[in-house]
Amino acid sequence: MKLLSTKAGPSWVPVNPANASESHSAEQIGIFREALVGDLTSLLLSEHLLVLTGLGTSLCVKDNEGNRLAPTMWDLWRAAEEQTGDEYERIQDQVHFPTKHEGNIELLLSHCQLSQLLQPKANVDEFIRQTEATIVDRCRFVGHTMRLPVHEAFLRKCARRSTRQSRLKLFTTNYDLCFETAASHTRFVVVDGFSHTQPQVFDGAFFSYDIVRRGHDGSVPDYIPNVFHLYKLHGSVDWELRNGEVLKELASSRPLLVYPQYGKYESSYSQPFIELMSRYQFELRQANVGVVVIGMGFNDYHISQPLMAAMRSNVSCKLVVVDPSLESSSNPCVTELKSLIRGGDSRVTLISGTFEDFVPLLPDLIAPTEAERHVERVQVHRVFSQ
Repeated sequence: MKLLSTKAGPSWVPVNPANASESHSAEQIGIFREALVGDLTSLLLSEHLLVLTGLGTSLCVKDNEGNRLAPTMWDLWRAAEEQTGDEYERIQDQVHFPTKHEGNIELLLSHCQLSQLLQPKANVDEFIRQTEATIVDRCRFVGHTMRLPVHEAFLRKCARRSTRQSRLKLFTTNYDLCFETAASHTRFVVVDGFSHTQPQVFDGAFFSYDIVRRGHDGSVPDYIPNVFHLYKLHGSVDWELRNGEVLKELASSRPLLVYPQYGKYESSYSQPFIELMSRYQFELRQANVGVVVIGMGFNDYHISQPLMAAMRSNVSCKLVVVDPSLESSSNPCVTELKSLIRGGDSRVTLISGTFEDFVPLLPDLIAPTEAERHVERVQVHRVFSQ
């Protein structure tokens, strides 16, 4: 794991003192690490805290044999190839897919969608339908009893904010249920825009609600702790569009998702996604906002461009970006962030590392309560009892 920030200098430096070299001694790295923890503490204490996550936060989820469960873009490409068989290459030829981009299922689906607009073909339409179904199936890898220690630790450190501060706003492009399941394990309350009735119906007005504790003696209600907002910018495997309304349906055969294709820019501006995007853009414009971006490649321009606009115009916006590819990335947004740091912008910190590398660095600002320790003990007991 490496760091790029104004305090660490113009070049990438290790975060772990064990990686000392001739360029950076263990003492220097220790100083840089201490400064980083201080910056993370300041960011977590921001008046408004926004977290944006992508695929990188799901790649740490593994089964009992240590196998990764979340699919990568290449995994989805291979899955589409296996289900299509000999027809796969023919479809690529039909939609004029450039072979140099082999492995990019997003680009292939985009070519298919465009081809269907110009010259519809039954086999291409069936390929799109089957591939979308495969994506849904591969993203349904989270079970309620599955342990998610990294996600749970992350919520304990970021979502346990003082009730005098605004709630954590967690935006994700992932379809899976990692954060919802981790919240269930740790007894956090998730405000996700859905009603508390059955069936659960989406309405953006629910994001304006909060939860309070009212005593039996009629005392003034208090905001309860451990509540955060969850915004799934590209939909979820448990969303379903039915009669014009978005409902929660875990076993939905056709979940409401923005599938990986270049046309998702337009898809993101239909309901309910326009509601989620508008709140994302609003939060970025807040004064004294701290932003943590984890596991995002900055390739979704409808996601990255509002963030970059905020960094250019909102001088009180502090940003930490975490991804293992940052050091070598040539993405225009990452290049601009590197340039800001080397130009002396202390608001930006880049960490080239994984989600599971990053979470232990986060400081514990609020000590866990005895009730939270009890929940943790119960969860561990359940795992060993299975």
